[in-house]
Amino acid sequence: MASPQTSLAAIVQLCQQIQGPQAPSAVAVLKLLNQVINYFLWRERNARIFKSLSFTQEAFFRVVDRAMQDRLLSLSRPTVSAPSPTLLELYFWFLSPYS
Repeated sequence: MASPQTSLAAIVQLCQQIQGPQAPSAVAVLKLLNQVINYFLWRERNARIFKSLSFTQEAFFRVVDRAMQDRLLSLSRPTVSAPSPTLLELYFWFLSPYS
């Protein structure tokens, strides 16, 4: 992922292109990230309309990042004999180009 996706169609296409043994987990992380971003955009919109409050771009990123980390930490790790990255590790893998 060299640059952020700019549309829902681009995210769907990215999910379809992911290959390898971690593909199902990576797609799950991307879907969750998309849902979290949409939820917090909706909350931001409502805060601007009804409370005249707004987040900076950095604050919005921090809220989304914290929500993703909390949710992924709350999931139990499946017991598999082969070592595989956790969903949180996959999230950080997607996030690192944007840090």
